[in-house]
Amino acid sequence: MAQFKVVITDFGSPENEVEAQELRASGLDMELVRLNASSAQELLPHVADADALIVQWARITREVIARLERCRVISRYGIGVDMIDLAAAAEYGIPVCNVPDFCIEEVSTHTLGFLLMLNRRLLPQHLHVRAGHWANPPGGTPVRLSRQVLGVIGLGNIGRAVVEKARPFGLQIIAHDPYLAAPRAAELGVELVSLDALLAGADYVSIHCPLNDETRHLIGRAQFERMKPTAFLINMARGPIVDQAALHEALTTQRIAGAALDVLDKEPPAADDPLLKLDNVIFTPHLSSWSAESLVQLRRDAARNVVDVLQGRPPHSVVNRAQLERVGKA
Repeated sequence: MAQFKVVITDFGSPENEVEAQELRASGLDMELVRLNASSAQELLPHVADADALIVQWARITREVIARLERCRVISRYGIGVDMIDLAAAAEYGIPVCNVPDFCIEEVSTHTLGFLLMLNRRLLPQHLHVRAGHWANPPGGTPVRLSRQVLGVIGLGNIGRAVVEKARPFGLQIIAHDPYLAAPRAAELGVELVSLDALLAGADYVSIHCPLNDETRHLIGRAQFERMKPTAFLINMARGPIVDQAALHEALTTQRIAGAALDVLDKEPPAADDPLLKLDNVIFTPHLSSWSAESLVQLRRDAARNVVDVLQGRPPHSVVNRAQLERVGKA
């Protein structure tokens, strides 16, 4: 019997050789178990005796965490950790780790791709030509990008990369991040404003904040009413940050001009989701993080978090450090 049991709860790749190589290279005696389970009922029979979990989208609830008899670390494939009960993990002394520098280049580039498509009206023009037309495409006349304002919600690693990539286009950039000090924003060359001021002033509102209790439905009907009717919404973070019913209403009543979405409230969406029927929305299937390089990095670094903890070293990134310190288990 192996000294350590590492469980991959769920995964997007057909194999986990990158993770297995990283675990083998540690020299530790480990058993790697692949589940591809998501609910507590599916997980519990297999994870109670695990020494470490590597998680993609499985819900690691308080119920699951309370049943972990020897778990020493939960490592997330990605940046966001909204599927893990951080407070419960801290109470049981389990650090939750992520890969904070994952996909910064990919998501920021995807954001700029969306912005350019929206500004140049590329989707309606493409559909116009595909339908056999040429002159007088729909979508209105574009405004020069260098005369417009980009509003960035969340200046974490990805939000800052978006700012850097957008600056050469001549955009005026404003941002909202209640956790960033004004001097740091000034160093980035960004004007830090309130959320209301950002919504009122931006031609493009780009979301890059984490999903938590404070940001769930951060953008709803009241926020759409503050936006310009010519403005576009870009959501690169998590679907539930935006009230999807309010977004549909804003799009169908021309309260805003359009949206570009890599994330949705429910993924994958139902076939009859009314948002999918709109012509003023661009969709991608939550793959803005996708590249050959980023996927290898993600799998490698998620496994390295596990190796670090099991070898007695501090992992690269502990998301629930503050909670662990509060309960005296840091």
